[in-house]
Amino acid sequence: MDPVIETYSLSGMTTKVKKAGQGPRLLMIQGLGTDHRAWDPVMERMQSHLSCVSFDNRGVGEASNVGPDTTMEDLADDAAELIEALGEGPMHVCGVSMGGAIAMRVASRHPHLVSSLALHSTAARPDPRLLAILAFRKKIVDGGQASELLRLFVAITAFSQDRMSQPLPVGATEIDKINPEEYSAHLRVATEQWMTDEELAKITAPTLVTVGSEDILTTPDHARDLHRGIKNAELLVVEGGGHAYYAEDPNLFASIQLGWTLRNA
Repeated sequence: MDPVIETYSLSGMTTKVKKAGQGPRLLMIQGLGTDHRAWDPVMERMQSHLSCVSFDNRGVGEASNVGPDTTMEDLADDAAELIEALGEGPMHVCGVSMGGAIAMRVASRHPHLVSSLALHSTAARPDPRLLAILAFRKKIVDGGQASELLRLFVAITAFSQDRMSQPLPVGATEIDKINPEEYSAHLRVATEQWMTDEELAKITAPTLVTVGSEDILTTPDHARDLHRGIKNAELLVVEGGGHAYYAEDPNLFASIQLGWTLRNA
């Protein structure tokens, strides 16, 4: 079955939604400043076993603008409303980087909508280094230097040492299409986010937490924090993987995500 792209109008935004494959339904949430196309290599490897759904968060692709007051909780409520709009009850949910921060809030705020949860390369609470990296990105964008520095800086922080020469995935930091105000708004949301122990404890779905051993953005310590905070969560450290290990090795990522989803289907 060929992929289908449809437009969904939700109460807080309008967004493009891509559907591909058949089987248990998996909602895939992308990271900061990245549209749904970045999931394509992984979706292609899973769609013979899963019904994969990706979409654009506010502020990327053709979705509505972020807005000055949007929070991570708002982005999570967007995703929850999309699950309801798709009309097939609870779904498996995964997220990478900021998409993981969104996904964990979907599971905490709307547990009845989540069959299983996979949190990849993400954090519940930013530490000083993560905040400094986000602040430097904002300086690049606000200073009008995105075309010169942004993709390079993102690659430095996203890829492991052995993968530094490979390009960022399509849909990530598209310089010719980037809206500086929207990208800065995403950075603000990421900087302001904070997930309390009480909120993490509300996650009841079976949860997998994964992290690359060389992730310098959302580190193994961040993953261990999530593992401690979510009851009965499982932790997987991907040896040699960077923050964007889903793009470094789509085959490996797809195997991990597919196995987790089918195990909990």
